[in-house]
Amino acid sequence: MGNEVDVTMIDRAINATLQAIDEGKQQIFAIAESARLERQLLLEELEAIQTQVHKIVKEVDQLESSYRLARFRLAEISRNFGLHPEEKIKEVYEEAHRLQVAVMVSRERETQLRLRRDELQRRLKNLEEMIKRAEGLVSQLGVAYSYLSGDLKKIGSYIQTAEDKRLLGVQVIQAQEEERRRVAREIHDGPAQMMANVALRAEICEKMLDRDMNFVRRELRELKETVRDSLIEVRKIIFDLRPMTLDDLGLVPTLRHYVQHFQEKYGIEAQLKVFGPMRRFHGGLEIAVFRAVQEALMNVWKHAQASQVIVKVEIADTHVRVHIQDNGKGFDVKRVMENREHGRFGLLGMQERIQLLGGEIHFHSQPGNGTKIFISLPISE
Repeated sequence: MGNEVDVTMIDRAINATLQAIDEGKQQIFAIAESARLERQLLLEELEAIQTQVHKIVKEVDQLESSYRLARFRLAEISRNFGLHPEEKIKEVYEEAHRLQVAVMVSRERETQLRLRRDELQRRLKNLEEMIKRAEGLVSQLGVAYSYLSGDLKKIGSYIQTAEDKRLLGVQVIQAQEEERRRVAREIHDGPAQMMANVALRAEICEKMLDRDMNFVRRELRELKETVRDSLIEVRKIIFDLRPMTLDDLGLVPTLRHYVQHFQEKYGIEAQLKVFGPMRRFHGGLEIAVFRAVQEALMNVWKHAQASQVIVKVEIADTHVRVHIQDNGKGFDVKRVMENREHGRFGLLGMQERIQLLGGEIHFHSQPGNGTKIFISLPISE
């Protein structure tokens, strides 16, 4: 009876995980659709601005030509001042002054239109990048959902005892909730706060429109920077969820970027060495290798107290092999894998993912002698 309860707990954890992935996919899809709509509106506005720019350029040219002619006539009258009636002189002077003002106004209008055009083009470029990343993330979440719906449901067949099943179910939930808390905290502290500030200041601008246009202009400039900063924060969160370079460039470039980022962020000397020709692999293999390296490096940062870690990737005809070695404090592999009190879901998750793809993973470590991880995955179409 106890085993049945434990299996039910695992099923609930699996279903909750899959539901979270599906909800995340739908939310990101909604963001992409909103970005597409905004892109269409910006394209329409940009087209209108381009038309206005062409029109105002012609207008400025015509006004400048008329103004030069008016100045020439005014200079002629000035040289023969006594030969022209006062009304004629006044008429020519007023016409020259009117054209001068018109030229200045048109030039300012042209400058503003060009600035608006450049801003729209920058926003469109940012939106294109955001849409591309969102579409890639939606696609990959779909793949992950399909993969995990089969992957996670096989976990029970690899766990031998009821206690292992209970621990795994609890740890899946804990990992899921911890990730949710992290993402929620990042959104709350970053984009959510910025958007609340934007809404408040936009309301102030609306109230000040008829009172102080200079104030409104200053506020709008600052709001523009706030929105840009918010967009940067959103992109960082999206990248943490899923590096799009894995889909765009492949495994090796993504690992290079991640290893470099790891070294810069945590101050641990990290090296990536690649042997064999660079090539693309099927999505499951690339994800498995990347997540394994990611989990290993995070363990180095959290537990190993190491100053150096080396990642070697060997690409052969039939297999991809990965060696990860650090100079940290090491650990008792058997004791940690059998530990019932402390979570070892990271190591178990690495092992399950590699084995389910027909690969092998081995952990070699002793207290005081660092850690070595060996991974071998078969290459299939």
